[in-house]
Amino acid sequence: MRRVLGLDGCPSGWVAVRLEDGRVADVAVVDDLAAALASGPVSRIGIDMPVGLVDGLRDTDRAARERLPGRASSVFSTAPRVVVDGWAAGHLTTHAAASAAARRVTGQGLSQQAWRLVPKMAEVERTAARRRLTEVHPELAFATVAGGPLPRKRSWPGVTERQRLLRRLGLVLPRRFPRDAEAAPDDVLDAAICAWVADGLAGGPGRIERVPARTSQRAHGRAIAIAVRHPA
Repeated sequence: MRRVLGLDGCPSGWVAVRLEDGRVADVAVVDDLAAALASGPVSRIGIDMPVGLVDGLRDTDRAARERLPGRASSVFSTAPRVVVDGWAAGHLTTHAAASAAARRVTGQGLSQQAWRLVPKMAEVERTAARRRLTEVHPELAFATVAGGPLPRKRSWPGVTERQRLLRRLGLVLPRRFPRDAEAAPDDVLDAAICAWVADGLAGGPGRIERVPARTSQRAHGRAIAIAVRHPA
């Protein structure tokens, strides 16, 4: 049986969607990655968070933007390693300090959105050192399935179209699940498409593509890239 996990960050922690042989087995909100990984054995994990940092601009962020005409802004510039390591060590505690550190190594400051994600990025970095996490960008994953960018994910057409695509892929999400009031609809949908990509990595039908196809940037023993899955 293919058992995989899809994860997307939310204010309370993480939304976790577990698939078994390409079907939704359970959905829950958990406090941290440790809780998500302790919920049962899985062969692959797809996560909506940068996996692999550099002190510069990441090739995978640039490549993802090029694949999302009209939605390139959905791919934010990832905080460089110096910022995430500095936060984890307690040296960088403010957005202003983090932005200055980012500017020194990338030539540009750090957005407030990227700064808010730094604690979760640090959590991913700690986990990726011992567990194989695969980076998924939900906007790019959905666009690959749909054949083009979708309406904004927090809009009504964005939500309903993503639900329709998931059902087409065989993913039926439950009406209720543990701590569901703590998860926004787009967090659940994003975790589900991350799980679907992970299912492809575990041997499910369809073709897996890495974005970009080639890069010299590496972390955790492999190339830094976003995985997307093409339906069979």
